[in-house]
Order: sequence, then C-alpha cells, then structure tokens
Amino acid sequence: MDGLAAVTSAEAPAPAPEGRTDRTRLIAAGAVGVIIAGVYTLFSARQWARFDVPSWDLGIFTQVLRQYSELASPVVTIKGEGFMILGDHFHPLLALLAPVYRLFPSGLTLLVVQAVLIGLSAVIVTACAARHLGTLAGVLLGLAYGLSWGLQSAVASQFHEIALAVPLLAACCAALVRRDHRAAALWAAPLVLVKEDLGITVAAVGLVLLIRGSRRLGITLIGGGVAAFWLTTEVILPALNPDGVWDYAEDSILSLLSNDPGAAVNVLLAGAGEKALLVLSVFAIVGFLALRSPIALITLPTFAWRLTSDVPFHWDLHWHYSAVLMPVVFLAVVDALRLLPALLRWARWISAGLVAVSLAVTTQFPLADLIEPRTYAPSEHDGGAQAALAVVPDDAVVATDITLMAYLAPRAQVYWVGNEDNPVPDYVVVDRNSGVYGGNPPEDVVAYAVEKYPGAEFVEVLDEQGYAVAERTS
Repeated sequence: MDGLAAVTSAEAPAPAPEGRTDRTRLIAAGAVGVIIAGVYTLFSARQWARFDVPSWDLGIFTQVLRQYSELASPVVTIKGEGFMILGDHFHPLLALLAPVYRLFPSGLTLLVVQAVLIGLSAVIVTACAARHLGTLAGVLLGLAYGLSWGLQSAVASQFHEIALAVPLLAACCAALVRRDHRAAALWAAPLVLVKEDLGITVAAVGLVLLIRGSRRLGITLIGGGVAAFWLTTEVILPALNPDGVWDYAEDSILSLLSNDPGAAVNVLLAGAGEKALLVLSVFAIVGFLALRSPIALITLPTFAWRLTSDVPFHWDLHWHYSAVLMPVVFLAVVDALRLLPALLRWARWISAGLVAVSLAVTTQFPLADLIEPRTYAPSEHDGGAQAALAVVPDDAVVATDITLMAYLAPRAQVYWVGNEDNPVPDYVVVDRNSGVYGGNPPEDVVAYAVEKYPGAEFVEVLDEQGYAVAERTS
C-alpha cells in the first residue's frame, strides 16, 4: 500500500506555484477587461457613427475637455455665455483626460475613454473575484459585472464624469474585500473630485471601515467626506456658478422638509413603484447576495438622493446614475461569499448564474442593439448630418440643438440654441428629427434664426434629410 501511495503521489500533478497562479488570474482579468472595453467601444462607435445622441451631455463634456486641453478654464458655452462648468457640477478630476483629448480631439474620444475606464473596472472586479473565489468564478463574475444593466445604461447615455468614479469604486471595494482598509480609503478619497455628491459616498466607505474595526480611519473618512460635500455644495459651486448658487440645492429633500413638509412627503411618494423597481433591480442583478456584506452600505448615498428626488430621470434604469452602484454590489457579492463558507464552494455556479442574469436582462437594455442589422447601417439621416457638418467652417460660432454639438465642439464655438444670452451666431443648425422641439420643429430655418436673433439677417444654406442650416449675412 505504501508503494502504491508513493506512485499515486508521484503521478499527481504538483500544485501551480503561487506566482504562476497570480499571473493566470491577472491574464484572465485582463482578458475580461479587454472584452468589456471592446464591446462598449463597438457600441459607442456605432452610436457615434449613426448620430444617435440622447442628450447634450457629450457636447458639454467635449467642450470641457477641449478647454482643459488648451490649458483654459472650463467655460462651456453650450450652458450659456461664460458659463463656468465647475459651478454646475464639481468634477476637476476630468482634467486628467486632457492629454488624451489633445491627441484625439473628438467627442468619440470621450466615448472610447469611458469604455476603457469601464473595462479597467472589470479588470479590478475580475481580479478580486478570482483571488477569493477562484479563476473561473472570477472570470464569470467579472463578465456578469461588465455586462450589468447599470453599465450598459451609462454607456448608452454617453460620456459623464462618473466614468472616472467606476474604477475608483471598484478599487476601493476590492480593497475592502481583502481587508486592506488603508488602500480602500486612498482609492475612495479622489471621488470627491469626480462629483460633488460622491463626498457622501466617501463617508459611506468610512462607515464600512468603522464597522470593520478601523475606527480612526473610518471616522476620518466620514468627516472628510461630509466636509468635502459641504465645501463643494456650499462654497465652491456657488462661488463658481454664474448665479451664485448650487443649482441642484432645490433637489435636496432636506431643503424641502424645512420649507414645505407636505410637499416633501409628496416628493418621497412620487414614483414609488419606479423607485422600488430601481432598488430591486440593483440588488436582483446579483441575486440579493450583496445584502450579506457591509460593503452594500456604500450604495445608500446614491439611493438616498435618487429616491428623494422628484425628477423621474433619477429613478429610471436607463441613464448613467446606476453605474456607480455596479462595482459596489458585485464586489459585495465576493465579500458575502467569503463570509458564507457554505456558499463559497458553489462560487462557480453562482457566478455562472449571475452571467446568465446579466445576459437575460440585456435583451431589454442597450447592448441588445449590437445584434440588430440596423446598428451597422448608416443612419437614414446620415447624409443630412454630414452635409450640415461640412457647411460649418472651423472656428465658426454656431447655435444648434443637441444632435451635432459634440461633432462641432472640437472645432467651433457651440451654443445651445435654447439659451437666451447667446451672441448672434455665424450659423444656426437645426435637426428636425432630434425630438427636442416639442413635436413642432422649425420648418423655416431662416425665420427661426431671425426670431431668435432679431436684427440679424440670415440665408438658408442647407436643407437636407431633416437638417437645416442658416448662415448669418449681416
């Protein structure tokens, strides 16, 4: 028997060295990141090529990055003449993207950068899950995360500053999973420079640290996060805002409670069904396992401002607001499985189930468009859009609606045609198919331009496939 045992032992494969295992996990995580970044880059590239523009935000951020790349203050004329964008939302960390924009000055650059940042977050999530659950389970969970509806919706709504928050939150939560509290605090801290409300999210990270026993670090992060939120909303934003206020203060339920408690109750009850669906959807995507980890507490600040808002977009599943929740809940699952030894051995099957859920949900979310033939065909209004862009020369002053803002912003001075304080532009560009004219788009672009800018004279220079352009003659 001893001899047989010796032979069996000799023939059994030796366990892989730890270094080789780490390399395998890193390669696997990198592969997941490349896949996710590639999928979202493809989606964004087709969206860009088809002039599919859901809002004016990409135009705004293109102007922001153009200003930063030229070492100028981020004044965004789309929002109004002389409008300092850091008085609208506080996101100075976006300046880090200026060198990339300088090399590739296009709105498409921002879309690709966002896809890469999400891919990077998928690398972090996958690597963390692989380390604690095994490589296969890690890859599956990373794919489920990368394809989650919150990230899909963010990409479809085009670039926002939260693209920077997603990998930072992933790195923070991965550090929490491995109980590296100092690293978690360091990754969380820059969030206060991504968007003003994320100061409270930083405080929530501090709460998790406090629960986990890091009393001093937790209290420091709670105090620092709350102080950063107060400083940005009460001092910095009003100081930089043209009207001297924080534009979104009225969205605060605390303000409403003090002025009109009855109205505050109505706001809380408004859209109750949609709000409940939001919460359920965030946790259902991970089979509610995230609720077994204190890391899930980091979702509370985002839920708090969204659920107390009376703006329906804030409860919706199809914008960018849920992206910051995705790395939190998926890494909370990794943490929960570590805390539940009975489930840990089923990690592969659980992760496979999460992939299946993400894929099933995708049929109702933007990535489903990638299997539609029309996605790879030119837009039916492609010729008109291209012609409108060709008519407008570089360095022109342009007033337009949302469709061509991001396409013109790298080379022209763009204003939103709805502003009241715009200077008289060189060109007025109208997309009658944009849907922003309340069902009554202007048929006569010259009459529309003259009405907007009395005293100026215009002549029509293009009317093609729904696009119309008027040029100022005097």
